[in-house]
Amino acid sequence: MSRWSARLRDVPSWIRSRIGATVWLRTCTRVGSGVRTFWRPIIVNEGRMEIGDRVRLNSHWVPIELVSGPQGLVEIADRVYINYGSMISAQRRVRIGAGCMIGNHCIIADTETPGTGGLPAAPGMDPRPVEIGDGAWLAARVTVLPGARIGAGAVIAAGSVVAGEIPAGAIAGGIPARVLRQK
Repeated sequence: MSRWSARLRDVPSWIRSRIGATVWLRTCTRVGSGVRTFWRPIIVNEGRMEIGDRVRLNSHWVPIELVSGPQGLVEIADRVYINYGSMISAQRRVRIGAGCMIGNHCIIADTETPGTGGLPAAPGMDPRPVEIGDGAWLAARVTVLPGARIGAGAVIAAGSVVAGEIPAGAIAGGIPARVLRQK
């Protein structure tokens, strides 16, 4: 097969992913250029949802869920990749920095009950903002709890639960996640 015929074979999926982003992300507040979706994500935007340039959302096997409550802001910076089955939920604020990679079936939420927009918070369970620094990598099945901060370039091992702060450049894992090694 020639180089050109291989490229032509890939054109339909590229076109499909660009058109899909336009259709499936139409309720987002802002969508940057070059955003691609692979299959259909679930989008519930009651607040604000800002997606940067060249973001990739892969909902191939299980849909990604992006939820923002009435006062919520989901902010996804440029060049972020989010894998299938992941959920990002903000009643106040969740920010994912540029160049981050989010593994499959991750949960990132600023409340104890993600995705339940409109329900009043239990006493003492107010939303606490979540911040994930530029270039961080969350492996499969990572849960990021309310108020967590993950530094730039940090790596979180599969199945970990992040509560509190992980410094920049750290490799962390466990339940709760603790620093295993500093890069």
